[in-house]
Amino acid sequence: MIRFVFWSMTGLLALMLTACGFQLRGLGDTARPYPFTSLYIDSSLPVATQVAAIVRLDPRVKLLTSAQHADAVLRIVSENKDKVILTIDRSGTADEYRLNYKVAAQLFMRGEQVGDVMVVKQFRDMTYSENQVLGKGQEENLLWADMLQGTAQQLLYRMSSDRMNHAVAAANGSASAPATKAPNAVGQP
Repeated sequence: MIRFVFWSMTGLLALMLTACGFQLRGLGDTARPYPFTSLYIDSSLPVATQVAAIVRLDPRVKLLTSAQHADAVLRIVSENKDKVILTIDRSGTADEYRLNYKVAAQLFMRGEQVGDVMVVKQFRDMTYSENQVLGKGQEENLLWADMLQGTAQQLLYRMSSDRMNHAVAAANGSASAPATKAPNAVGQP
């Protein structure tokens, strides 16, 4: 009897979670479509490598090695990393740092820039201790890698956004294009 109640409650919980729209990460096709089916990435920066790795996982987009036959070209304009001291201790040594990462990119279709320059900024704060130099160095490397991956995902998200799809439609002269240009929600470099 106890097993029956346990399994009934488990089934009821699963049913309630799926009814409210809950879905585990990576399950289902919830990613928005891109306004292109093939992409060439015009950069050799680390963020371009990360974007390429993510694009390879999407069966809807083919990553090309040449811009000649690509529907779209992603050009990474700039990549800036810096480390700023946030706080110092009584002896005048750094106690806390802020890691800043900024990438600017442009999307081109048929040789024309689509939308505005996409700027992604990320930062992470980290404490520092001279007693844990190796551990803090590893922590810093992990934070840089996390920001790199997050920036690549943010660039791909922006390329699949409704704003980008409207910009592509406007560039193609489609009837579904908005009558006026939407204001840019992304800051300029």
